Amino acid sequence: MTLSEIIRNIEFFSGLDQKTLRRIEEDAIVCQFESGETIVKEGELGLGMYVVISGKLEVSKKIPSGNLKLAELGPSQFFAEMSLIDDKPRSATVTTLETAECLLLTRDSFLKLIEKSPQVAVRMARVLAARLRVAGDAQVATHTTSAPAAAAYEHHAHAASSGPLPGSAKAVIHEQLMNAFGPLYSMKAMTRFSVAVLGCPVEGSALNAIDEIRIGEIKIFLLPADEPVELSISAYGAGEFNLDVFHPDVVGPIHFGPVGIREEDSFRLSLPRFELSSLTSVGGV
Repeated sequence: MTLSEIIRNIEFFSGLDQKTLRRIEEDAIVCQFESGETIVKEGELGLGMYVVISGKLEVSKKIPSGNLKLAELGPSQFFAEMSLIDDKPRSATVTTLETAECLLLTRDSFLKLIEKSPQVAVRMARVLAARLRVAGDAQVATHTTSAPAAAAYEHHAHAASSGPLPGSAKAVIHEQLMNAFGPLYSMKAMTRFSVAVLGCPVEGSALNAIDEIRIGEIKIFLLPADEPVELSISAYGAGEFNLDVFHPDVVGPIHFGPVGIREEDSFRLSLPRFELSSLTSVGGV
């Protein structure tokens, strides 16, 4: 199988146009590893995202009693994608269980790719959401036993879950979403999109939304930054909600909330082009 065919079969890159796929092929680095070799080490900085071409790898994490095996990875699966957007130490170790070949996309290559192919940023947002759901589950699980944490990582699907989240997992995921999208905007990787992160107990919709991603009750809206947007928000229960908005022309996220609500209250967030306006109540409190 050629490198071009391998890239087309990787889920992270699936659906991208031929021009973008050619750019990835040109920028990616093919790396060879011997059995037992450490590719990513917990606590150290990463080079970028790796995609497994062949071989089998183990993901593990240090715990007080030793090393916890989180998952095994095989062809077409990817890891260390957070290295693309932050300079923080890696949270797990990845070691080869046999001779392996991987594709490496460095942070610099990723930035150039997003600049020329903005649809990659949308793909990255979906991957971040999916992985953060799993990370939230795993972190909550580690408060009870290590086994559920490993099981959670084993289910690192490439699409975000829409099932209910425990309150503790919800808080973990919300914080990690803020920590993930913040660097994307700081490094000018999302120049064409705004992102709205909306908590419960509310629903949201926008006619010109580019994408909507759900992680349990948390909603993430990808919105065009170069045209006006009206995000309609309606309550399905009493309580309070938070809304955080990232915009390429605003430094840092804009926070709304916590906003107290009653059932059937409604609000509207207006995002005129290059200007962020306030959250407006529509027939609510």
